Amino acid sequence: MNEGNAGALRVRPLFTFVFSPPKGFDHRKAESEPAGQVDQQRINELNNAELHVLGEAFVRSNRLTRKPLSSFSMGSSGKAEATSAEAYLVTHKGGAELIEVWVELPEQEFNSQKFLDLLKPDSEISIVKEIYRFLPYLGEESPLFTLIGISGQNADVDDFIENHKSELVKLLYLDPSPVPFKRSFVEGEINRNFCIREGGASFMSNSAALSIMFMSANRSANFNYADLQSRCTLPFFIVLEILLLEREILRKYYERLVRGSLSINGLIGLKQEILDGLEEYYGIIEKATQFSAPLMDFGENALGINDLYDSVIDRLDAVTFDITTNYARNSNVLSFWLTVLFGSLDTGLLVESVASIVYTHNLFGVAAWTALSTALTFLMIFLLLYRRIR
Repeated sequence: MNEGNAGALRVRPLFTFVFSPPKGFDHRKAESEPAGQVDQQRINELNNAELHVLGEAFVRSNRLTRKPLSSFSMGSSGKAEATSAEAYLVTHKGGAELIEVWVELPEQEFNSQKFLDLLKPDSEISIVKEIYRFLPYLGEESPLFTLIGISGQNADVDDFIENHKSELVKLLYLDPSPVPFKRSFVEGEINRNFCIREGGASFMSNSAALSIMFMSANRSANFNYADLQSRCTLPFFIVLEILLLEREILRKYYERLVRGSLSINGLIGLKQEILDGLEEYYGIIEKATQFSAPLMDFGENALGINDLYDSVIDRLDAVTFDITTNYARNSNVLSFWLTVLFGSLDTGLLVESVASIVYTHNLFGVAAWTALSTALTFLMIFLLLYRRIR
């Protein structure tokens, strides 16, 4: 028997697909797509969640912007679930860009296999496939992170998780295999719950996250799915968004460091930019709340941010060495040419003084001796010092 159909529990699924274009966002291609109408309420709710999680100082700095791109209806082909989607461009001042596509499905019975089929790119009812069809500028090579939101009423979240934990972990890992996970693995993932709100649960893997929120029957007189999402799902998503942006920023820093071929001023400027960016990110972590701190710690490992950070720091150390080495070399080269120049000029002036006594009435002779001695001295000093600075 499929656990997902037991009890005919009705839920409201929310899927958020976060794409990280490896070559950046192509604004020209996006502008050629029809815009459609976007939900201003969602933007307001995300802004409120951002203020709650990141703090007023960060929001005021305008380092993060969220721009609506388009909205479109899916399911016209008869294969995907009939619903609408909204696309947003999230840009960080550090140069990172994410494209988020929010898809909210109608209320329906909880069916984990159906949800998994909707999320798999190779499924007949795949939402991801439909997104690529409507937003061709994304490119299928864009890394994808998926947030799965499940909300409902008249149910206890602990009972729901206990009854469906194997299915929930399969959803969390977007696992298509018919072979179930080991019980110990499932228990370990379920015990790693990042939500501190009553009636909620939040889980994360390296490619997806799962947020669950239920309201009990005795408090559902004025039930509203949007209010329910704002309690747990949206704050959870804001933390994930910061982690994904930081991963993209670190990737860009690493690519620039590996690319090299910068002047000394360029290397110094790049080093300062990286240090400023890292200071901002870890400043956010220091101000993290009881809700976001454990999630950030886990997310940094799950998304490979710690490894990227170590790689950037290693390359930064190499850049610092290059700056020091190039500066020292340039100083040596400058000293070399100054020594050659002034040494030859001193010799030339000395010879000119002697020659002017010997050739009192022969200016050509004085000039010839001066020029010849200066050139010979220049050549001798050059040959003597060149081997030392090579």
